[in-house]
Amino acid sequence: MTGLADCNNFFVSCERTLDPSLEGKAVVVLSNNDGCVVARSNEEKRLGIKMGQPAFEIRELVKNREVIALSGNHSLYRDISVRVHDIFRRYAPATIDYSVDEAFLDMDGIPASALPEIGAAIWDSCWRELHIPVTLGFAKTKTLAKIVTEVCKKRAVHAGVLTDENLKWKLLDMTEIRDLWGIGRRLAKKMYQGGVYSIGDFARLDRGHVRKWLGVNGERSWLELHDVNCITLAHIDRRLQDSISETRTFPHDVEDYDYIRARIAIYASYCSQRLRQMGGVCSRATVFLRSNRFHTENGYHAPEMTFRLDAPTDDAVVLVKTCVGLLDRIFSRGIGYKRAGVILSEISDARAVQPSLFNPCPTMREVPEKLMRVIDSLNSGSRSHGTPAMRLASQLTVHHKGYDDGFCISFGSVQP
Repeated sequence: MTGLADCNNFFVSCERTLDPSLEGKAVVVLSNNDGCVVARSNEEKRLGIKMGQPAFEIRELVKNREVIALSGNHSLYRDISVRVHDIFRRYAPATIDYSVDEAFLDMDGIPASALPEIGAAIWDSCWRELHIPVTLGFAKTKTLAKIVTEVCKKRAVHAGVLTDENLKWKLLDMTEIRDLWGIGRRLAKKMYQGGVYSIGDFARLDRGHVRKWLGVNGERSWLELHDVNCITLAHIDRRLQDSISETRTFPHDVEDYDYIRARIAIYASYCSQRLRQMGGVCSRATVFLRSNRFHTENGYHAPEMTFRLDAPTDDAVVLVKTCVGLLDRIFSRGIGYKRAGVILSEISDARAVQPSLFNPCPTMREVPEKLMRVIDSLNSGSRSHGTPAMRLASQLTVHHKGYDDGFCISFGSVQP
């Protein structure tokens, strides 16, 4: 059996851990620069507000206090996500961290009769320890587990287990084809034209016809509906990601080097923090800039540069210095940049680092490791509020030219 654990309205639930007064109220979380809706509470969904809806369309609802709109606090969401996934690992022999708020649970060897109790225990632990509501579905394949989870969400059931074949077909017949994992709205239109309206209709098609119609991925979805577990994900049973990135879109086109340098330092520091949380080190760092596609007076610019480190590291000081150095190589004055980001890749387990021939002394790593542990410890109490207690000096910038990054030194008057 396979399980899917899915946090309900995750970003909104995270915000409610900081402010319990939001419980029971219509709440939305907005994207970077508050452009559109990226998370909704159940109360919000009942008002008819859609995912991805532009923020200006709900301005009156916010003004009249019918809706509470919050800017995204992504450092909070990441921290709670790590803790939620840790709870999942307590109860499953192996897990797949599918997304920030979802995980597949490999329950191989555990009898189906024990799954309702395990599901209830996972829900109780997530709610009692983190105040995060979770819905769980168990079935023979990942696709069926996703369907069970969605049905449980609609019925406000904490956990469901699907073993009965007749019940499976009832669920497939009552679920629209657009809700099938891997189909979505675009392919659903094609399915409608072929007379397929429910997942049950799709599952009753001939396998050969499905392969000709939708290719190998469609065939895999069909097989999963017939209890053949054939969709595999690369990151099974490991916490290490292939890469970590931190990117942001600026509220205005930015030509100010000092501002962008501070942002790159902040992004690199955040990425290093996530590296340490997962017990990894990286060997490659990439920095990129993007100009505004809609302001083409100077053309579109998308410079990017990657550097391979001499030795894998999770040291924020090293990574920030490296990324700022890459920025210096790609930054051009006179160009307004709309987006910037940092990507750390070639991630490996920190416990299995091969020392460099030119840095043979293992004790040389002890000082930066201890420093990072102290910084993480100091920041752990303040991180949930979005502002770390201790930062590198390179993360600070002088507040000027109308840019406010939340990490600024303000003076009464600043000369350029």
